[in-house]
Amino acid sequence: MDENSSQIFEFDEFRFDAERLVLYFRGNVVPQAGEKVLQVLAAVMARPNEVVTHDEILRFAWPEAKYGADKTLVNQYASKLTKLFAQYCPDKAYLRNTRGRGYMFTGKALNRETFAAAQNGTGSTSATEILNHRPLVSGGFRRSWRTLAVIAVLSFAALAAWKLYPVDERPEIERVVRESQMYESLVLYKEPAAFKEEALDKYWIADIEADSNYDRRRIRDSVTKLVAEGRRYGDETKCEQFEFQSVELNADGDFAVVRTLEKWFVAAYFSDGTLQKNRTIGPYFVSYNVRKADGRWLIERSTTARVNRPIPRVSQIEPTTEMVAGKQFFVKISGQDFEDATVHVEVTGPGCPESRPCKVPNSALLEHAKLSETVLDNVPLTLASGTFNITVRNGDSKSSEPLLVTVP
Repeated sequence: MDENSSQIFEFDEFRFDAERLVLYFRGNVVPQAGEKVLQVLAAVMARPNEVVTHDEILRFAWPEAKYGADKTLVNQYASKLTKLFAQYCPDKAYLRNTRGRGYMFTGKALNRETFAAAQNGTGSTSATEILNHRPLVSGGFRRSWRTLAVIAVLSFAALAAWKLYPVDERPEIERVVRESQMYESLVLYKEPAAFKEEALDKYWIADIEADSNYDRRRIRDSVTKLVAEGRRYGDETKCEQFEFQSVELNADGDFAVVRTLEKWFVAAYFSDGTLQKNRTIGPYFVSYNVRKADGRWLIERSTTARVNRPIPRVSQIEPTTEMVAGKQFFVKISGQDFEDATVHVEVTGPGCPESRPCKVPNSALLEHAKLSETVLDNVPLTLASGTFNITVRNGDSKSSEPLLVTVP
């Protein structure tokens, strides 16, 4: 018999060594199981069929945590544990989430001593009775828990002391992220020829590596391209939306993932003052990896994810004023899923080629039209004589199916 058999638990085809934090399936080590995931498993198996609270799991699995350790962290690793089990037993659920409280281990687990006795018929309890009984926790594991309880109490005391005088890192992290983006778009790209590498040291990790410092390389490439093409951002370039969605710190308090929702208006000019283009970019989600280095929060890299806008559905278009070629007239477009903050109209036909369709921007709709989820009323159009395709978009969503309009 193994020395630590009282801390090894069997459930279905799994075996879990709670002492060494090793999970087996059909006798083979489960390679994807990380230490923190298995610590969460050990925490909930200590009191099976009972809810183990978020705080209890935190004190067990993250006793050293000072920053950012909250139920979000527990939920993240509990989700990993659930997905791990699902890879091997997709038809069974071993972890139950009790919303707002914590997690419960619902599998029928036995420690190896009891399991062997039940299988051999030598124990005082039959296998059927044991398997229908709530899972058992061995004395050895309880003794481990006494030691862990002492550690948890000390850790809790330290955490309580820290909470009396907390250092909230989030405002500083948000400041760095916000100021870095304002500097990049509203300062650097307006005068790209004046760029100096050391200017990035204020907001971005200094070491330039292809994998970990994507942002510095991207910024440098953007500046090089602007200078080579004789372009710059105009003064009307502005940030129209910058909202923090979340700031998640790791247990050591030296790394954070920041998520924002951003929208920018960008006007690009050639060096002779000619406008190249202006457009609204976003809104889109951005995820920033931010690391604390030498006491300062600096950006390591960022990734952008497009906001998935619903595709508008159009059913009817009808003129509300007389259609006269070359003069402005108004139409009413009926349908579904129009977003008043981003919806705009595109037109293709005579004078409006498919490669560069004519547009009624959202700003014009907000000024002239009455907008709802099902109606765009009083949409202004000025078209030549001919037949046109009218489509609707929400931001950068796909186009609706076209409607036909014929101007006499």
